[in-house]
Amino acid sequence: MLTLMRRAGFRFYVKSGSTQEKPHIYVTRDGQSWAKFSLNPVSALVNNGFSRTELTRVQGMVTDLEPQLLQVWWEYARSQGVRPEKEERQAPKPAPSPQGAEASADPAA
Repeated sequence: MLTLMRRAGFRFYVKSGSTQEKPHIYVTRDGQSWAKFSLNPVSALVNNGFSRTELTRVQGMVTDLEPQLLQVWWEYARSQGVRPEKEERQAPKPAPSPQGAEASADPAA
């Protein structure tokens, strides 16, 4: 587990291998109560031991810290060989065909 940051008695962390999923973090207070939150948009995915009031408070903290958490999450993901979604979407475009060349509908041509 990699601790991303600590705030107000809570530890925000990722688990090794978790970069294969969409950006998310775990938050624990005492090592027994924990929750998993998706980032961008922030939403609670799993709650294990937080009261409803405390979960709402933690989700507010995650929302406030989302830009920093995403930045640190992607830094960690890059170190694990994962490219950010934006980079994956911006794959190189094929070169345009030369002027005057006719496109063929026949893939064998």
